[in-house]
Amino acid sequence: MQRRFSGIEFVSHSAMSSCGSQPGGRECLLVVPCPECGLPVKRLVSGTKKNPERVFYRCINKNTTCNFWKWENDYVRYLRNANIAIPSVQSEVVRSLERLDRLQAELDSLTLQLKKKCHHDEGVIKGLVRSLDKFRMFNCIISIAIVTLVIVVVTAFGRLDM
Repeated sequence: MQRRFSGIEFVSHSAMSSCGSQPGGRECLLVVPCPECGLPVKRLVSGTKKNPERVFYRCINKNTTCNFWKWENDYVRYLRNANIAIPSVQSEVVRSLERLDRLQAELDSLTLQLKKKCHHDEGVIKGLVRSLDKFRMFNCIISIAIVTLVIVVVTAFGRLDM
C-alpha cells in the first residue's frame, strides 16, 4: 500500500501488508528520487522463480540510462545509511506532534474555562430563580396585605367611599 503526505511517498515494508495494519505495525519506507538520475524510484515485486514475490526498488529509468535498483532489505539499509529525507520527515512528524500537543492543551484549557463558566452561570441562574421565588412570595404577601387592608377599611367604615 502506498501513502502520500506532503509530497513524500511511503510504501509498506512488507509486500503483503499495509503500514501499521499488523499488530506492532510495519515499517514504512520512503520512496525517494533516484540518487543516480533524480527520477522517481518505484516499488516492485519480483515475479521470477529465483526470487518470487520479493520486493525491490528501482529507478523508473532502469534499462535506459540508469541502473539503480535494490532489494527491499538493501533499500532499507541504503535509506538508513544515506539518511535521505528521513530527518526532514522526522522533523515534520515532530512538528506535527508538537502542534497536536499545543492544540490538545488549548482544547483542554478551553474545555476547563467552559466548564467553569457553565458552573458559574448555573450558580447565577439558581440565584436568579431563588430571587424570583422570593419576589413572587413577596408579591403574594403584598397582595394578601392589600386585600386584608381593604377588608379592614371596609369593615371599619362600612363601605369603600372616601
